[in-house]
Amino acid sequence: MINKELSSHVVTLGCSNKFPKGGIAQVLYCYEHYVFEEFNFVTISRKSNMWNNMALFTRGFFKFLFVLMFKWKIKIVHIHTSQRKSFIRSNVFMNLAKVFKKKIVLHIHGGGFKDYYYEKPDFVTKCLRKCDVVIVLSEEWKDFLNSVGFACVIVENVITEPVVHEVADDGKVHLLFLGLIRQLKGIYDLVEVIAEHKDDFRGKMLLHVGGNGETDVLVKMINDLGVEDIVKFEGWVTDEKKIELMNKCKVYILPSYVEGLPLSILEAMSYNMAIISTRVGGIPSLVNDKKNGFLFEPGDKDSIYSSIKSLVDDDKLLKAMSKDNSQHIVDYYPDNVAKKLAEIYQSILD
Repeated sequence: MINKELSSHVVTLGCSNKFPKGGIAQVLYCYEHYVFEEFNFVTISRKSNMWNNMALFTRGFFKFLFVLMFKWKIKIVHIHTSQRKSFIRSNVFMNLAKVFKKKIVLHIHGGGFKDYYYEKPDFVTKCLRKCDVVIVLSEEWKDFLNSVGFACVIVENVITEPVVHEVADDGKVHLLFLGLIRQLKGIYDLVEVIAEHKDDFRGKMLLHVGGNGETDVLVKMINDLGVEDIVKFEGWVTDEKKIELMNKCKVYILPSYVEGLPLSILEAMSYNMAIISTRVGGIPSLVNDKKNGFLFEPGDKDSIYSSIKSLVDDDKLLKAMSKDNSQHIVDYYPDNVAKKLAEIYQSILD
């Protein structure tokens, strides 16, 4: 963990981490419980309606102002952001931090940040120039920011170590999707593929889907396509349920159109699951096509089908792709993330 002497100089801003839903919330939850010995945190947003978010933003603004005025030890403001509304919100707090002459660390998570940069290059450039350090999640994102003139450092998303236990084998290959239920995550493509080839998959596999979002649309789709015995919607997955599914499932699938560096893939790899996903964001830095999983372009339904069929029909291939996946992600465990953050903070203080 980052010791109290150093962490007492840092205040972290981001979305609510009390009931973690979404990647940034889970990261901040891990920061509070596994990375920082003293975690000074100001909540500035939450997955909620506009009015609740406005109230939370206002409370966060005045709490942050209080911290800046009266907590004299705070020297570094670490802001977790993504794109659009999140980035605009973050800019307000960056401006306030600048008034009080604090150092700013901006931590970019959003998979759509590149598109947002090209939508508003002048605004994003002006904001990034206020920062003392910009953190990104992968080499791909670092290369992009370098290409538009900004130096940055990589700090991997943090995950906790797996809780592994034995699960009875029912003769099926269990697949897992965790994430926001919407088209950009590719979940509807996935269900359509399974429905189109349900005669191939029936009795051989079961896809577990966990998440929130357009859940009514998903459930109706599963029922209308007649794949209730092949696709099971689990609702929002709690910690205990997630551990159960991670141990039961052998394949993790995320046919997403936009990503940064998905925590869900990191967690799946920690449980030695084979990965089926798309060539977006930082995913290719984790998944070596045809080595520890399959990669394809977003929307490629033929590849979704062939990837699932290959792993469902070939147990040797599945075991080979799953083997030692957890060894590739040791940099994402709390001790390693804490070490990198401590080095960044110390360099700013020095």
